[in-house]
Amino acid sequence: MTNEQRWQRRTVGVIPRVMLWLSLLGVALPASADDLTFGIVPQESLSRLAEQWTPLLQYLSGVTGTDIRFASAPDIPTFEQRLLKGEYDIAYMNPYHYVEFSQSPGYRAIAREGGKLITGIVVVPENSPVTDLAELANDVIAFPAPAAFAATILVRAELEQREIPYTPRFVSSHQSVYLNVANGFASAGGGIERTYGAAVSDGLTGLRVLWRSNGYTPHAFAVHPRVDLQLAARVQHELATLASHEVGRAWLGTMNMTPLISAEDNDWQDVRSLGLDFIRRPETADQ
Repeated sequence: MTNEQRWQRRTVGVIPRVMLWLSLLGVALPASADDLTFGIVPQESLSRLAEQWTPLLQYLSGVTGTDIRFASAPDIPTFEQRLLKGEYDIAYMNPYHYVEFSQSPGYRAIAREGGKLITGIVVVPENSPVTDLAELANDVIAFPAPAAFAATILVRAELEQREIPYTPRFVSSHQSVYLNVANGFASAGGGIERTYGAAVSDGLTGLRVLWRSNGYTPHAFAVHPRVDLQLAARVQHELATLASHEVGRAWLGTMNMTPLISAEDNDWQDVRSLGLDFIRRPETADQ
């Protein structure tokens, strides 16, 4: 039986809606000792993330013989704290998250998109007269979270380097950023090409890209140190060969991702060289 046939057998039917929503809300579900959680950075709504990622996780569960369950968080700061605590066995995290959490609790990269760099973008209303970032001086700019790498950190670094004053508004996700700008609650917003493209595909209109940053190594697929090395290697192989079969190509197309490749820790040296420090850790958070 091929990997694709195993996946098709496993995905017959629909995941029970109650269990799915319990998972989205962070309620612990009964699990065997062999289950793994796969945490996804919440750049979009949790319902959309579950819809997007469940087919891949069902496929990986089928070919590895280990139940790999969707997990996320209500917002990016909560996701960061769960990464810090090592709550996810496998995680898809932004480049800055990987740099931070490869140190503690020691997540190690296994895959990333190949032939692609991540860039931050600034979007404005389509009918906005703004043609340069400087024209956003003293305006409200929406961001998904303080430590969102491309959508927040790269955009804010550019604004501050150019000494452009602005008022940041932190919302819950990339999706929320685009809606805030589209609905006039912010003059502009930070995002990335992939989530902006997904929003446009879903029917978002009335925005345009004003600015793009330089490119950096994209998001990491990484495993916690407790994950069995052989299982981690199997997951790595399956991710890196998704583009070799119809099911994988379909998922990559839905996600607007390039084919994945195997990754190693040094791939994120370009991000480390920036010397960033934006993660709020529990012991240093305001009381």
